[in-house]
Amino acid sequence: MSEITPAAPALVMDFVNTLDIESGSDEIDSSAGLRRWIEQRLGTRVRSVDEDAWRTVIETRESLRQILASHTGAPLNETALGQLNRAGQRAEIRPHWDEGGRATFEPHDAGVYGALSQILAAVIAAQTDGTWDRLKVCPAEDCRYAFYDHSKNRSGRWCSMSVCGNRAKTRTYRERHT
Repeated sequence: MSEITPAAPALVMDFVNTLDIESGSDEIDSSAGLRRWIEQRLGTRVRSVDEDAWRTVIETRESLRQILASHTGAPLNETALGQLNRAGQRAEIRPHWDEGGRATFEPHDAGVYGALSQILAAVIAAQTDGTWDRLKVCPAEDCRYAFYDHSKNRSGRWCSMSVCGNRAKTRTYRERHT
């Protein structure tokens, strides 16, 4: 299988990974950081980001992280689902048909909520094309990195078998042998 991650899950993955739990860095830790990320990643100019919109985006990112965790066995988080529904209402994702008759979801707003609608539309696209379940979150509490499972049988569990997977296996081994 190719190691190229399709565009829709790549966008969701990049968004979730704006917070690097292991290093403690957050690309969108402020309104200015969010504006920069939207401009750099989505190519959309945003004049300003108010505090409410920034908070909605942060809550959406963490809700998506919770949902992706269910792809590696965590229970589906109902609070996260509710937050994503609220974010979707604010983002106002609308269908749009091109001249060839193909429908896509397009943002209604050009600002922060328009950017959020692009991310949520990527979720829908990934679910539609069958790549959604391959998008996962590392179960290591000190990592929680979103990754795309390129394994043939979709059984990948760790962002990196050589790092997080190895740590978990070593811990399990030590627990059994002490």
